[in-house]
Amino acid sequence: MKNHFDVIVVGAGPAGVSAAISCINNGLNVVLVDSKKKEKIGDKVCGEAISKETSHTASDLLKVQYPHGEEINTDVKELVLQTAIDEDHIALPAIGYMVDRHKYGQRLLQDALKRGVKLLDQTKVIKSITKEIKSITKEKKVAGVVIKPLNKEEEELYSKLVIDCSGVRGIVRTTIDESLEPFLYNKLTKSDYASCYREIIELEQEHDLDGKIVLKYEKDIPAPGYIWFFADGGKKLNCGTGFIKEGINKDKSVKAVYFNAMAKYYHPETYAVLDGRGGNVPIRPPLWNAVAPGLLVAGDAAFHADPLTAEGHGPALLAGYYAGQIAKEVIDRNEYSTQALWGYNRHIFSSFGSDNARSRILTITLEKLGADNLEFLLKRKVIKQTDLTSEGILKKNSVFNLLNRAIRCLPKIGLLILIKRTIDVSKAVAKLCDEYPETPDKFGEWVAKIESLYEKLT
Repeated sequence: MKNHFDVIVVGAGPAGVSAAISCINNGLNVVLVDSKKKEKIGDKVCGEAISKETSHTASDLLKVQYPHGEEINTDVKELVLQTAIDEDHIALPAIGYMVDRHKYGQRLLQDALKRGVKLLDQTKVIKSITKEIKSITKEKKVAGVVIKPLNKEEEELYSKLVIDCSGVRGIVRTTIDESLEPFLYNKLTKSDYASCYREIIELEQEHDLDGKIVLKYEKDIPAPGYIWFFADGGKKLNCGTGFIKEGINKDKSVKAVYFNAMAKYYHPETYAVLDGRGGNVPIRPPLWNAVAPGLLVAGDAAFHADPLTAEGHGPALLAGYYAGQIAKEVIDRNEYSTQALWGYNRHIFSSFGSDNARSRILTITLEKLGADNLEFLLKRKVIKQTDLTSEGILKKNSVFNLLNRAIRCLPKIGLLILIKRTIDVSKAVAKLCDEYPETPDKFGEWVAKIESLYEKLT
């Protein structure tokens, strides 16, 4: 088997397939490596919602067809945040689809293969390979990966560039030596992701959630404490919950928490379970830096999912496209340093990165509030629907407006202080993302500023 390529893409999820297509569109020689059997690629536990704007933008850039036909289960029109009192909710525009993740993923994979991408399925990536590229200066780069094909011995694959799209575990990112690029976070801790359990159910009766994805905040679910209900076409719903398994929640069963919450809304005898599985979802902001010499990181491996809704499909497609564009640039120049790859980070933060960074701020605040206080704020109309839009967060409030909210918030004035701090931090994070450093030499100062903002909420 040939073991030298222009690009090795690890993981055939949306980020990986997108990266492979982007690379092949640019005339690069690409191998895509995934542990699943070819026919199972795309079959993943998730909420299955995807933004129409993001997916169409990525499709146009990649020159592939939009989600269509049997790939779409139903349309999505709004995101609804609810507490125990149904009428006290916030509904935000969320135009998109509920997709059949497997069918959509398979079609994208076939697009990649038809264009000339080589697939190594049923092949695990064990670790990264680092090699010295300049003996005088002792410079090193990621030069490939060690793989383990099914029922075969370990082998080494080499490339000019590796793109890590291996999901939450980030197998390439987490196996490189920190000294290769100190500004690349190469760890994976329990605080980085939520453990989830998801079911696709079919009800006996019609539901009233058409076009909606609902996040229902419950005091019995560990913070940020919601169970989701996504309309999934016909009488079907995609339902689930998840939380960070650490501290007082480290021994809690996600399935048990889910079934306890689910019983409040649907009796087990009123629906059939079509699919029920567990998984992990990134919960932190996107990697502030997702490059190292010879390496780009995309999708869940770079924490590119929205921390509030866990929607990672659209961002993954975009990140994969950007990775392929940068791959073409650096291979043409034969330069693989952090400096040469830095434009990838700027692409991320000029697109979805800023929004996802601010979503994490909102989840931190929801964790601190808890379901009871969130219900109080919604009931008293201290938080309004417009406050949670990008325009609302960045809007300057008048003294009268703030005083009016303070009166409605009594006697829990501390909650208003938390909301005000959240808005201030969100604005500052948005500004810093707009000012993402053009070169790595300014990164240390930049990341210290943005992390200090998050500390104001913790």
